[in-house]
Amino acid sequence: MDNRSIDKFDLRLRRRFEENKDLSADEIKSYTESLEDQSDNIEEIVIEDENVTEE
Repeated sequence: MDNRSIDKFDLRLRRRFEENKDLSADEIKSYTESLEDQSDNIEEIVIEDENVTEE
C-alpha cells in the first residue's frame, strides 16, 4: 500500500496523523463540514437480547 491510497481522515489513522502534525484540527473541521448529511439513508437496527427479561 502506498501513501496515495491512505485516507488521512480515516478514524483508525487520524490520531497518529494528528500526533505527528500531519493533520491539523482546521483540516479535520473543514473535512467534517464538507461531508453530506446522510441521515436520510440510515436504517435502524434493533438487537434484542434473549437473556434480558422485561418486567
